[in-house]
Order: sequence, then C-alpha cells, then structure tokens
Amino acid sequence: MSKAELTAHLKKFNPEQKKILIELLNLIESKLPTSEQVIKYGIPTFLIEGVPVIGFDGYKTHNSIFPYSGSFNSRLKKDLEKYEQTKGSIHFDVGKRIPKPLINKILTEKIQQINDSYPKKNGEHLEFYTNGVLKAKGKYKGGNLHGDWKWFRKTGVIMRSGAFKNGEQVGTWITYDSKGKIYKKTLITGG
Repeated sequence: MSKAELTAHLKKFNPEQKKILIELLNLIESKLPTSEQVIKYGIPTFLIEGVPVIGFDGYKTHNSIFPYSGSFNSRLKKDLEKYEQTKGSIHFDVGKRIPKPLINKILTEKIQQINDSYPKKNGEHLEFYTNGVLKAKGKYKGGNLHGDWKWFRKTGVIMRSGAFKNGEQVGTWITYDSKGKIYKKTLITGG
C-alpha cells in the first residue's frame, strides 16, 4: 500500500474536507517517516513494524482520528476534553484543521503507549523512538533479555546486534557505523 492509495481514498471528499485530510496525512507522514501506510478497517492507517499507530477518515459531519486503542483517550483526557469522542475515536469539526500541536501530542503519546505494551506475554519486545523508528527489537525470557537483539539509530540504521542467554551477553556482538556497515565485532566469552 502506498501514499497514493491513501490519497486516492481521500478523493471522495469535497475539496475543503479533502484538503484538511491530505494535510493531516502529510503531517502524520512527516512525523512517522518510516511508517507503512495502509487502508485498515476501511480507513487510512499508519503502521510501524506492523503495529497500528493512528488512523483517520472523514465523514459527513466530522473528521475522525483513530488511535487504535480503547484506552488511549484517557491518556490525554485534558487535551481532548473539548472534542467529541467515542471509545476508539476522536472527532473534529469537518471544516476546521485539526491542530498540529494536538496531532504531535497524540502521536508522541501513542508511541509511548505502544512502548508501554511490551514485552508481550510471548517475550517479544519492540521499542520505538518518538518518530516511530524502531529503537530495539528482541525477546525476554523469565524477565531477562534472551536470544537475538538489535538496536537501531533514530534514522533507522542498525547500530548494534548480539545475543543474550538469560540476561547475559553471549556470542559475537556487532557494532555498526552510521551507515549500517560493520564497524567492530566482539566475541563475548564466559567469565
């Protein structure tokens, strides 16, 4: 899926509403530069590593943002109090731009909510920078780092990789330069 497909989805709206929604699309895209843009549940949606961050769409009487979490709105209760809300959406006047500072705050808080949801029960762990770029990826076992792990720069370029066994570094660890090329390999031996 691509930005073109999301833009095509927005063509059905009147020119004023379409302009507001395309501005929203461009703002979100600029704040989440490595996100994947898809149509999910019939609405334009931004994903990071397959995880939905935010969706949006237009309707006859309002435009809506969908933070893909029934508990999200309570995280920004004061900021959202003047907007109509449902369990999974935030509504904005159809003819008014959605305030950029509010969108920025929603995106930052949503990334934090995603980070707070890890590690999963199966041990999977993802951590993201506030711009939606993957910061770390690995697994936990019994509360300890376990298995292969990778860390990335804010640009998305790999920075370091290595493995853990029950929280202890093992095997060969690799450090990468700012372009993702191997800079150094370190063999971790038992003590």
